[in-house]
Amino acid sequence: MSVSLSVTGLVGAYTLQFTGVSLTGVTSTPITLSAGTATQLAITTEPPASAQSGLVIAPATVVQVRDVSGNLVTTSTATVTLAIGTNPGGGTLSGTASTAAVAGVATFSNLSINAAGTGYTLTAASTGLTGATSSSFNITAGGATKVVYLQQPSSAVAGASISPAITVQIQDASNNVVTTSTASI
Repeated sequence: MSVSLSVTGLVGAYTLQFTGVSLTGVTSTPITLSAGTATQLAITTEPPASAQSGLVIAPATVVQVRDVSGNLVTTSTATVTLAIGTNPGGGTLSGTASTAAVAGVATFSNLSINAAGTGYTLTAASTGLTGATSSSFNITAGGATKVVYLQQPSSAVAGASISPAITVQIQDASNNVVTTSTASI
């Protein structure tokens, strides 16, 4: 009797067992299951829950190239590109956003986003592969670096209040409002 069989699952060593009613079973010698053809991307190191605008997002975001069973395809050198998916702050992604996988792993170690916002996501894409989306994360304003006018002073009569009132705002280097600053103005 001949049996046609296919095996899917995680990479590793397995044995096959065949039994039958009133028959003595048989176990195969170990077989090694290796990764199949690349079909998908998986973000394995997510952005942190919160990062600061304009600074490198750490730890580095890591994307793996995987087969249909979720195995790492160590032979893949696919080019993987990260982009902002959900963009609540209207930010811009800076750094090296496209890189070739090494042994099936693409690492993005110098990315930053310049605008504060709650609920950003990153998307990973590669030609011919199903993409992936990160968990949501927040970008917070950086440290206070400057004061800017929201309402410039206007001409006024000596001894009278300037109208409309002068309004200033404390911002970080990326022009985000720093609501936690205790700086005196």
